Amino acid sequence: MQQLFRLDLVRIMLLGLALASGVEESRAALGQAPTPAAAPPGARRLAATPAAQPGLYVLHEAVLENGTRVREYATPSGVVFAVTWRGPVLPDLSALLGDYFSTFKAETDSARLIGKRGSPVQLERADLVVRSGGRMRNFFGHAYAPALIPTGVNIKDVLE
Repeated sequence: MQQLFRLDLVRIMLLGLALASGVEESRAALGQAPTPAAAPPGARRLAATPAAQPGLYVLHEAVLENGTRVREYATPSGVVFAVTWRGPVLPDLSALLGDYFSTFKAETDSARLIGKRGSPVQLERADLVVRSGGRMRNFFGHAYAPALIPTGVNIKDVLE
């Protein structure tokens, strides 16, 4: 029974990914500049928010047309070092992870080959950390590149 539930959850997550990737959005990705002030079509751009640790990073938020909230954490020089998401639809992780997506995909494909299927996804490598979980209408997660985290920033505090 639990195996069937996990398989269904994987299918739902993949469907969410497919639906999200069908919507054209120019999201920021790890290692790139934050989403421009002009939000992508269908997204509502929220103002940049002062960080909990002023001067160390800037928080940018957007609410996608489907209701999913995406937060981008950027260094003062404008490089996204972490992203979080929460909402009814899983966002397009290939867009959020950018160049790191190939690592994510290779790791998840490898896990599937050895029988690990379903949610939550927990990937922890030296160059990329991704945690993603949820179910239909309640997806959540975060990703960050440890090498990009600014000095003085505690990533656990940022992601709370």
